[in-house]
Amino acid sequence: MLPRQEYILATLQACVTACQQTNRLVAQQPDDNQLSRAARLSLDCADLCQLTAAFVVRDSEHLIYVLRECAELCRTCADEQARHAAIVATCRQGEQACRRAEDACRTAYH
Repeated sequence: MLPRQEYILATLQACVTACQQTNRLVAQQPDDNQLSRAARLSLDCADLCQLTAAFVVRDSEHLIYVLRECAELCRTCADEQARHAAIVATCRQGEQACRRAEDACRTAYH
């Protein structure tokens, strides 16, 4: 595996872990409609990052399309988590992991 692929995989896995943790901690907060979007986006982001990693591993011919969508979802998730970073501390870590994954996906094969 190429170093670039290893970097992308590590970055995607870090995002998966951070988003899953964010989702768990947000779910523990008092019922708050504002946080429910962050929770849903975190799960979506984690799932798409896992799928993207699978596409990277097998060097899928459709990888570029999945990378583009993953970058977009990571950006959206990061933006949403940034809105809640003052309330839920783990959102700051999730935001940072999502931004790194977004960057890795956007610059993967350019």
